[in-house]
Amino acid sequence: MHKSNPIRLKNETKPTNWTNEVTIEYPTTLKPKFTWSDFDITDNEFYFQVISDRDDDSISGTYSYDHFFQYYNTTNIVLNINTATPKDLVVDDTYNFTLMAVSADNWVNLRIQKSFVAE
Repeated sequence: MHKSNPIRLKNETKPTNWTNEVTIEYPTTLKPKFTWSDFDITDNEFYFQVISDRDDDSISGTYSYDHFFQYYNTTNIVLNINTATPKDLVVDDTYNFTLMAVSADNWVNLRIQKSFVAE
């Protein structure tokens, strides 16, 4: 089974930046849209987005070239690692959004992680 190519953290030569700064909007009920910034990092090639439940069990994993992802809209997704369509989110349940901004050599430049409550 192939989920992704190896993603390296080169904390000695170029530390990964960590933040929880992501905008979460609800243009559609239970379909949050996540939007983020590169925070002046110039060599990001793609973005890996993960939605997980409160126990950190993965629900969805996707790659895009854009600075946004809407659950579960795949129009801007370039690689979908889900083996089936992810389950619907549940109102008032807590979930985690994790993003890794990755350079061409799989170097994680930025990691964003934030909990959110589905609306």
